[in-house]
Amino acid sequence: MLPIHPGLLLERAISARGSDPEHFYREARMPRKLLHLVLSGRRPISFGLARRLGRIFGTSPWVWIAFQERFDKAL
Repeated sequence: MLPIHPGLLLERAISARGSDPEHFYREARMPRKLLHLVLSGRRPISFGLARRLGRIFGTSPWVWIAFQERFDKAL
């Protein structure tokens, strides 16, 4: 099974909220380019971003870190 980049999971989570990347980057208070790099799999989810995502989605930041670590180990 191919590893899934956490950016794809983030994209699905954004969509499940009824939002899209163009609105989400403002809600997350993050640069648009950073969000697009993460969503495209060209940038990992850092701890700072994981904390921000945890607050927005009501999860622990460690959930997002675990997604990233699982992806990194699979490569």
